[in-house]
Formats: sequence, C-alpha cells, structure tokens
Amino acid sequence: MRSIEAAGFVARPYHALVPSFGEWGFVLAGREALPIPAHVPPGLKYLTDPTVASLFDLAPDMSAVPVEVNRLNNQMLVRYYEEEWQRWAR
Repeated sequence: MRSIEAAGFVARPYHALVPSFGEWGFVLAGREALPIPAHVPPGLKYLTDPTVASLFDLAPDMSAVPVEVNRLNNQMLVRYYEEEWQRWAR
C-alpha cells in the first residue's frame, strides 16, 4: 500500500477470506479518496451491504506496519518475503 501511495495515489486496504487459501488482502487506489461502498448492486447472490462494509473493517493484527516503499532498484517486497520465509525454513 505504501508503494501505491508513493506513486501519488490514495489507497484503501480491504480483505476477504478466500476458501482454501485463507485471508487475502487487497488495495483499492485512485487519485481521490474512495468511500467505502454503502450499497451493492441488486441481484448479487453472496455480496450484501453488511458484507461489503466488513471487507474494509481490519482487525488490529492487520493494521499497517512501517515498511519501505518497494521500487525497482530496491525490491523491498522480495526482501520482506525472504526474511519471513527464513522464520519458517529453519
């Protein structure tokens, strides 16, 4: 998210539980702040107004942490991945 913001966008994180894969995080971004959708289009089978609101409700363990901006010349996402992987690969 910090990399998207560093590129000049306003970012809003959200998450969803994906069956068989667990919790996944996503980011909506735009040139202006994006409001949380209050209503979903009619006729959707699984997505409801309360469900959409819950996508943007992040638990404390999902709160932002200080990170460096990912750039082509520093590849911070790769470094963070490798550091975390080392915790499990020992």
